[in-house]
Amino acid sequence: MTQQEGVKMDDLEFRRTIYADPNCDSKALRDAAANDPAKQQFWEEMKQLDKELLQTARVPLPDGLAQRLMLKQSMQAHKQQQRRRRWHLSIAASVIVLFSVSLTLWQKQDVDLSQHALAHVYHDANALQVDENVPLEQINAKLASFGGQFTDDIGKVYYANFCDFNRVKSLHMVIEGEHGKVTVFVIPHKDNQTLEARFNDRQYQGRGMALQQANLILVGEDQQSLQKVQDKLQGRMLFSA
Repeated sequence: MTQQEGVKMDDLEFRRTIYADPNCDSKALRDAAANDPAKQQFWEEMKQLDKELLQTARVPLPDGLAQRLMLKQSMQAHKQQQRRRRWHLSIAASVIVLFSVSLTLWQKQDVDLSQHALAHVYHDANALQVDENVPLEQINAKLASFGGQFTDDIGKVYYANFCDFNRVKSLHMVIEGEHGKVTVFVIPHKDNQTLEARFNDRQYQGRGMALQQANLILVGEDQQSLQKVQDKLQGRMLFSA
């Protein structure tokens, strides 16, 4: 005989046992129910409820229910993906619009040719160190792409080559001045260009002038040399109509 079967069950213990297992068949449980009609009725009700729950659990699933549930889950996942995709596309479109507006505003900003010329001289300092003794014919061959030429000798030319002048194909020359070398830029006209007639920093002096189809910029250390070189180049540079 177990400890539970040898001890009379009180109401709390009886209900706890029935809740745990309505189909329990211990002697203590039977004795308690036999001596108390209320306990017997409660036990029968719990057995019936447990039976009904088991029957409900055994009800067969409707045909295609699993497939419908999977389809519903797939559709929900697809909708979530579509919402995320639309959100990503919206973000991407916003970035593109912002970039386009920024690029447009940046492109519309005026380019200060004077300051760019000074920066170019410092950046391409090697051009001031070479001596290629460039002939006039070679210089005019390059100027021809801008529709220009020198009609007469312009003196010794140490260096002459094309350069990228703020994304504009230009001609970069170094020629002999009266008091040192002078850097010369020939830059085709663009709508957003600005050019100062005179400019300088701590080391260099600069002069700028607008010609028929291009801007002419001179940079050197001596202002007097710049003036003489400017007069010579302006008098001998010719552009086709």
